[in-house]
Amino acid sequence: MTKTKLIFIGLALALVGFLFAGSASAQDQTITVDPASVPEAGTYDFTVTPSGFTVAAVNIAVCNTADPSVEWGQATLMQYCGGFGTAADPNGPNTVEGVEVTEDGVTFLMFELVPDGEASPPVQVNIGMEEDMLAETGVETSLLVIIGAGIALAGVMVFGLSRRLRTL
Repeated sequence: MTKTKLIFIGLALALVGFLFAGSASAQDQTITVDPASVPEAGTYDFTVTPSGFTVAAVNIAVCNTADPSVEWGQATLMQYCGGFGTAADPNGPNTVEGVEVTEDGVTFLMFELVPDGEASPPVQVNIGMEEDMLAETGVETSLLVIIGAGIALAGVMVFGLSRRLRTL
């Protein structure tokens, strides 16, 4: 093999390695809320079960809206949740008692209270909806797409270089 071809293959493999590394995803931590919907507005007790957390301490926030268009961040935590919530157990089910569910529903968030800490996507509890009608959220196939695109790109690059070198 020529030196150019070896360098090119090394660069292609490095590109695939960078694609595999990726950035940390917020989809690794999830929570489930039971019950997932309530029949009418009122006061209810909920069980929030986390998964995927690797930290020792998290907070859980109960927010007074289930509007899916709300973009969650520090400002919305203050506006809809009244602050940063209360301490919770990241390893086991947490019981949240006396949650006032309004006509707008409620949203549960669980997060580590540090910059760039672990956090779950918001989980909404709506009024009068069946559990099977709730939207499926999260991305489960993005890593597979990145891996496939990286391998395909590396293959195209190696194929293109090998055809070009034969014509020289």
